[in-house]
Amino acid sequence: MIVKVHPSKASGVIRAPQSKSIAIRLIFLSLFTKVKLNNLLLSDDVIDAINAVKALGVKVENESTFIPPDKLEVKEKYIRLKGSGTVLRTLIPIIAAIGGEVVIDGSESLRKRPIRRVVEALNNFGVTFSSDSLPLKISGKLNVNSVKIFGDESSQYITGLIYAFHILNGGKIEIIPPISSKSYILLTIDIFNKLGSDIKINGNEIYINPNKLEEYNGEVPGDYGLASFYALTGLISEGNITIYGLWKPEKYFGDHSIVEIFRNMGAFSEYYNGKWIVKHSDKYLPIKIDIDDAPDLAMSIAGLSAIADGISEIQSIRRLRIKESDRVNSIKNILASYGIESEIKNDSLIIFGKRRDLLKYAITDCFNDHRVAMLSSILALIKGGIILNAECVNKSNPNYWQDLISLNIKLSIE
Repeated sequence: MIVKVHPSKASGVIRAPQSKSIAIRLIFLSLFTKVKLNNLLLSDDVIDAINAVKALGVKVENESTFIPPDKLEVKEKYIRLKGSGTVLRTLIPIIAAIGGEVVIDGSESLRKRPIRRVVEALNNFGVTFSSDSLPLKISGKLNVNSVKIFGDESSQYITGLIYAFHILNGGKIEIIPPISSKSYILLTIDIFNKLGSDIKINGNEIYINPNKLEEYNGEVPGDYGLASFYALTGLISEGNITIYGLWKPEKYFGDHSIVEIFRNMGAFSEYYNGKWIVKHSDKYLPIKIDIDDAPDLAMSIAGLSAIADGISEIQSIRRLRIKESDRVNSIKNILASYGIESEIKNDSLIIFGKRRDLLKYAITDCFNDHRVAMLSSILALIKGGIILNAECVNKSNPNYWQDLISLNIKLSIE
């Protein structure tokens, strides 16, 4: 798919894309309780989650209602995922807790995603792994109620272990710092506890005391990270955008922090009565920010930094290299295509902001990374641009291009 974006001024009111992080967590909750997700957006990652729980015995009706099995067991000996790192890293501890023998494989990009830390943490505790990458054969059953794991590689292992210890009737997770993307661990705990579980976090230790979970029946709330691209359309193109369908921002630093980040950069950016309202500014301020707890915000911050009046620094970028693409180089390449200079310095990306009228027309590839395509599409609003292989947005938001059209953005799809 090729998308041609023409210079446009974005404006309008739009619903936030559903949070795939929350959708995946709710789908995995169907291992324990009935889950009904109204108007579920079937992104590639959500489809991976659906296929994963089906392989564990969950009955799925109309791709929206998930009924737990009478007994958890691995129904399939081979599980192939498309490209969801979240599903993969959540699934591994779950399968280890259920027990059995299964091979997990995935797309070429997923085969490159690291899983070493979870293999190191669980190997030989009743379960063995064929390697520390895909394809991965898992054999045996986890036989401990306490696990120590390094937190530097991914928070998704800890999410998977929380599910695993619900299967094993309780347990303790000790995380060896540094803990990356801690906000996603807090999100998992919050979802479980809201439905009746008893999970406590004390420093670097998590204690899981399972209770019977309530059923979930509702829509998946919006995703601040994905919605930030809609907000950015207005900020970049001198328009105003209102986004609804988002949970109220939590107090901890996470994807929802983008509301405050854009405000700190000079935009009008406020959450009010269920809506995120953004209005453009004549001048945006550079920012220095550590994204370790919310790495998915890097693209949106880079987008606004591109036209900020000064030099911005995005810190703790190391894990951006193990996403769907090497996002450090992807951001750098996209910015360069539109005439924005940047450089990598230690664990930081330095972006030299430029007046918006000095940006260039560009033809870019998205490196099979949904967020790269979204970043490029926003920068193209000023002078225009072409995005190649633009179907990669289906990983998280298959409605993305149509949503841009609804915001009065001029584009054509070939």
